[in-house]
Amino acid sequence: MKEFDYIIVGQGIAGTVLAFQLRLKGKHVFVIDKNRDFTSSKIAPGTYNPMVLKRFTPCWKVEDQLTPLYDFLDAFETSFNTSIHVPLKLWRRFASIQEQNLWLEKSDHHRLVPFMKPSFISNPHKDINADFGFGEVKKSGWVDFLKLISIFKHRLISEGCFLDEEFDYNSMLIGKNTISYKSISAQKIVFCEGHRLTNNPFFNYLPLMRTKGELITVKLEGLNVQELIKSNITLLPLGDDVYKVGATFNWDDKDEICSVKAREELLAKLKELVNKNPVVINQYAGLRPTVKDRRALLGAHPNHDNIIVFNGLGTRGLLISPYLAIQLIEFMEKGVALDPEVDIKRYKNDMPC
Repeated sequence: MKEFDYIIVGQGIAGTVLAFQLRLKGKHVFVIDKNRDFTSSKIAPGTYNPMVLKRFTPCWKVEDQLTPLYDFLDAFETSFNTSIHVPLKLWRRFASIQEQNLWLEKSDHHRLVPFMKPSFISNPHKDINADFGFGEVKKSGWVDFLKLISIFKHRLISEGCFLDEEFDYNSMLIGKNTISYKSISAQKIVFCEGHRLTNNPFFNYLPLMRTKGELITVKLEGLNVQELIKSNITLLPLGDDVYKVGATFNWDDKDEICSVKAREELLAKLKELVNKNPVVINQYAGLRPTVKDRRALLGAHPNHDNIIVFNGLGTRGLLISPYLAIQLIEFMEKGVALDPEVDIKRYKNDMPC
């Protein structure tokens, strides 16, 4: 029996960030994850920004999240001698004079001063439709999720700390101070399964919802846009006039199959933004793990304090995961209480008897 400090189930952004942070603290971690071509983490745009751009408001506790994010990215790049992080200018396209006025009003707010440039940017791109210009959001960027996840996975494999399989809950044995899974044992197990948490017999009482999202990559010859542009879609430059365009939100479909409807929706919105004929290169679909109160799910099972969940990060998983991973590690290692807003104790009354 191989012994570890932690077994982590799932290697999306939550599982990867948590496993990396635990290893930095000298913990022995074993990761179990079934390789899939398309997951919400693998197809996510990989962008982050400190604001809710629909309402020009700061994200939840964003002031506490940026430093852990930058620290994580710096440590990861240093550890693997690689580059995965690209700071980007984010331009929020204005749809009206009213939005311009609201931008000016909000940019004077003390919490938003660090994130909003208090002026307008006239549209410099002849093939972008932006009659009312843009507002620039500071402290935004892009992270290559695929590269991050792949590099970390290969390191784990090389060290014999990774198992590529669907987790079998029936093969898990719960001891007083240990968790065993086949030939592996650990002090604790952490489930970071994304939307598949709905099938987890220990945590399926939690109100996790599966929200389908789709995006496309397109070639827009000669567009030459270097900024991350946000309107009713996001236009992310990948280089050589290739762009990610997304994403859709579908609360009804629960599959991960690309749809013609989503493709047409994205192309119609792109046509409103760009005066170019796009060539579609690829289309992706995935299911996001979202929670009804829009807060993550962290904590121990009510009856088993060595069975932990780290899930429900939603569309801001990149920005929030390092901050919450630090909290979760403090909780698991030192018994420090979790933020009540993310602690699963808030759903204790939903636990079946």
